[in-house]
Amino acid sequence: MSPRTQKQFEKIRKNRKEAIFDAALHLFAEEGFHAASISKIASRAKISKGLIYNYFESKDELLRQLLSNLMDNAIDLFGLKNKTELSKDDFVELIDKSFQVVLDDVQHWKLYFAVIAQPHVLNKYMAEMMGNAAPFIKLYMDYFTKLGYEDPIAQMHYFSAVIDGVQLHLMLDPENFPLKPIRDQIVKQFT
Repeated sequence: MSPRTQKQFEKIRKNRKEAIFDAALHLFAEEGFHAASISKIASRAKISKGLIYNYFESKDELLRQLLSNLMDNAIDLFGLKNKTELSKDDFVELIDKSFQVVLDDVQHWKLYFAVIAQPHVLNKYMAEMMGNAAPFIKLYMDYFTKLGYEDPIAQMHYFSAVIDGVQLHLMLDPENFPLKPIRDQIVKQFT
């Protein structure tokens, strides 16, 4: 048997890291951050406990990277990295994408919402998450300012709450939730 190549080692490392992230996300959501031990994460990822420490210094760092990756993936998915302003069409596209990402991977988003719904977890990482989301938030703020809203900060929070609520309902009952008329109402209200 010939030795592994650098490319093979990189693939193994990437696969293990993804398995750790997946296991951690499930356990953090199912059992809570504090109850989800490194041992349980390792067991679910089918690796040794010691191997996790080759990838992460601690459970805190694992969660920090997990949340950072989720935020980065969302920003990439929404195509916001190079945007400096949102047109009405861009805004409608973001609305549609915010629902489609949930429909494409209901389980993943259920887990994500469960993790961020843990106050001790959210409070610990909120500043970092908000830092990652700052450009995204600015685009919304500028959009609502451009539309002439008296309080664009309140409008942005209201819009986010509406989107979060629809996403939660989609996760709970994706087959029966009347997305199209609700989506149309949201587009009418916010554009």
